[in-house]
Amino acid sequence: MLKSFKCAADGMIYTLKNERNMRSHTVAAFYILLLSLFFEFNVEKYAVLFLTIGSVMALEMVNTSIEGIIDICAKEYNATAKMAKDIAAGAVMISSIVAVVIGLLLFCDVSSYVKIWLFFCSHKIILMLFLLSIFVSAVYIRFGPVEIKNQLKCGIKFIKNLKV
Repeated sequence: MLKSFKCAADGMIYTLKNERNMRSHTVAAFYILLLSLFFEFNVEKYAVLFLTIGSVMALEMVNTSIEGIIDICAKEYNATAKMAKDIAAGAVMISSIVAVVIGLLLFCDVSSYVKIWLFFCSHKIILMLFLLSIFVSAVYIRFGPVEIKNQLKCGIKFIKNLKV
């Protein structure tokens, strides 16, 4: 049973490391959950929110696995393989669109946006950290942890060579 959890965790980690869309979904989920604290959600609304986020992320992982299987089976261009990949990607798109609609319905409270605005206006340091986190998130989404790690290694190597 523990091996099953490890395999599942390995799949989630792989997807986060290698799939930009999954990193986008993860970052979006983080900010949505963070900002949801300003809304007066009850248990049911949080349940809908978590189900929505989980559905999109799970479907993204299914899409990634389908694409991987197709890449193994179809070494050359194949119209049927392309169609299957497009259908899987379309499923993620539908779930993402539905997630946006659910988000619009859940987050339609104007007074909560005023609370967010007033909070950031009165906490400038937190605002600056929030903006910095958006920059860091954009870098994470764009390059992913593997490329960031490689670039940091190159930078450290470059700095060490400067000292010599």
